[in-house]
Amino acid sequence: MKILIVLACFAFSLTSYSQTIEIPDKNFECALIDYGIDSDKKINGKLLISDAKKVAFLDLSNKKIENLIGIESFTSLEYLDCRNNYLSNLDLSKNSALSALFSDVNDVIKSDVIFDVFDWFN
Repeated sequence: MKILIVLACFAFSLTSYSQTIEIPDKNFECALIDYGIDSDKKINGKLLISDAKKVAFLDLSNKKIENLIGIESFTSLEYLDCRNNYLSNLDLSKNSALSALFSDVNDVIKSDVIFDVFDWFN
């Protein structure tokens, strides 16, 4: 019986863990909370995947964000404005629905992934 309970707890913890994504940048998470996207309304470095998948429009301009780790889970994202932040890397390779991007006035050093996503603009 104890083994069954332990296995059930283990399976539940795996399911719970896989339903969240990491949002390590506190300013990014604060913006998600301010816009009502982060449903737990806590700065805890986590966001439900279901919350991320609902977002089509995201204005993150002037939020002092240093990284957008976790943005890859925003698979319905069509519009992203991340101007005037402190981004040095921007990986949008998983955001295939993205059709509008505004990312100027950042320190983007690695941007080759952006051009892979927007190949059809050429």
